[in-house]
Amino acid sequence: MAGLALVAVVAGAGALRLPEVLASLRLSGAVQRLSAALRQARGRALERGGPVEVQLDDARGLWELRDTSGPVVARDALPPGIRFASLPASRRVRFTAIGTSDNATIALDAGGPVRRIVVNQRGRVRVQ
Repeated sequence: MAGLALVAVVAGAGALRLPEVLASLRLSGAVQRLSAALRQARGRALERGGPVEVQLDDARGLWELRDTSGPVVARDALPPGIRFASLPASRRVRFTAIGTSDNATIALDAGGPVRRIVVNQRGRVRVQ
């Protein structure tokens, strides 16, 4: 009987943390998808020999990878409960034909933990 009570207490404590764990998993997934989109944009700019950008829309909670000539190449939305905590002033990250970019930091928030994606002038994308 005591063993069953102990299992119930441990299971109850784990269930209380479940929303926090799920939010952390959603945040990690969103950070990985957005950083992959930024790397794809840099690769596309190098391949095309022309600028490519990722536009960030905090009002709608999505980003778009697009050639600067216009067409949207890819679009993705943030999962529920995840939002942009901070964005570059231009609300975009643009990669040039040689893969360089302006410095940019994008922060994603899950109502507690915050993860950052940093793009340096050489176009390197890092997750912090």
